[in-house]
Amino acid sequence: MLASSLALALVVGVWNGEWFPSGRAEHRANDQVERATIRAAGQMLADGISEVDPSGKEDILLCLNEIRDLETAQALCAAIGRTNLSVAVVTAYRRRDRFDQQQDVIMTTLPVAKANWSRWKTHKDALPPRGYAHAEVVVSPTVTATVYAVHLKSNYGQTSEAIAQTNRLKRAYAIEQLVEQEKPKRGKPHPPVIVAGDFNSDRFSKSFEKDTLFQTLLDAGFVDAFEGVPKDGRITHPGSGRHAGSTLDYIFMRGCRVESPPKVVPALRISDHDAVFVRLLP
Repeated sequence: MLASSLALALVVGVWNGEWFPSGRAEHRANDQVERATIRAAGQMLADGISEVDPSGKEDILLCLNEIRDLETAQALCAAIGRTNLSVAVVTAYRRRDRFDQQQDVIMTTLPVAKANWSRWKTHKDALPPRGYAHAEVVVSPTVTATVYAVHLKSNYGQTSEAIAQTNRLKRAYAIEQLVEQEKPKRGKPHPPVIVAGDFNSDRFSKSFEKDTLFQTLLDAGFVDAFEGVPKDGRITHPGSGRHAGSTLDYIFMRGCRVESPPKVVPALRISDHDAVFVRLLP
């Protein structure tokens, strides 16, 4: 049986900033433009937090993807405007001879007991890109929650079924690794675990029905914050015309529960992904 977890409500948010703050791959926009983008994104995230916590009194946990670096993460954190919100961890993935411009970030108002990051384990038939940001946050005097921010392999450039299968394996191996790492130990309390980020797979679409990562999480006792939410309330990657919108950004949890359906907050053209916010309870 899972131990009691959160002492109070916790606001959890997830957002992929799309090559933030430039908006383009391997590119740096004008400094003034990027500062304006950071301010706009900070306001958008602050507004999203306020939608699920109008009182402004709950603690916050944000899992962000495609953030350029620590400096950018800190500037965005300041732009959100919560004086007790800080950056817990920023990954440092590399692309060849330089740092990647798609880093994962965890921000929180909670005390941080531990924070680090890691690349995924290697497999002979598929090597998942990037890795995960990880933090252990103190949610009550006796309970520490484990948090992972992830950005799984996309289908970008996929041109054959063989490539599609490899991409599915990369997503599957990443989630299987986290589930194994957080496997409950017999006889010990089971602290809450949150896995959040851009999964680059749509649990509700037939196009991704061969993906196994969602079932892996469900079988391990995790719950999807979007469970039971109708399609028009869970589109995080908007589309148009024949390219219908997708649900790519998720908050999965174990050891806590959703108070009310998540809020999807439009990114106002800052990113191609909208942000998601939800209040979690014990």
